[in-house]
Amino acid sequence: MKLLPIIYLLVLSPLAQAQINIGFYKQEKSGLSLYTTAPLTAIHRIALCADPSDNPSACYWLKSNEFQQAEAVDDVMAEQTVMHYRMSRHISPGIKTGQGIAIINAEQVRRSANSSFIAIAQRKHYKILICTGVEGINLELLDGPRKLHSLYFYLGYDTLPTCENTGSIDVKSH
Repeated sequence: MKLLPIIYLLVLSPLAQAQINIGFYKQEKSGLSLYTTAPLTAIHRIALCADPSDNPSACYWLKSNEFQQAEAVDDVMAEQTVMHYRMSRHISPGIKTGQGIAIINAEQVRRSANSSFIAIAQRKHYKILICTGVEGINLELLDGPRKLHSLYFYLGYDTLPTCENTGSIDVKSH
């Protein structure tokens, strides 16, 4: 009888260890695509957040089991493989634009100043920065000054660059 609580704790410990990550989503006629470097598992929760000018309400939450893995995409600039997941349904009809960001395994997400987000995971606060380059959107996940993850989403058309040097330290190079 006393072994049951120990076994229960051993089973729950991986749930607490799931890492926070970032990605992009895109709504299309056939459903929704999610792009991230995180391999999704059953323990992941995903917040899909639109541009604040599009829909200033809270993010839309989904479970990872609503997605099926599709063909991976190579991100040559970042030297990483980006996973592609699909679901056949659309999310909130209140979201006007077809793309936004995904925050994976956060317990809470709130908007911050300057088109950024604050995510809380495992009692830590993370900052998610969003800015545009010449032809796409840059996304960074920061733990204090340390850059944990970064992604680039190619839009296929010119945009007005808004990115500045954030002063973050890239974890991979240190």
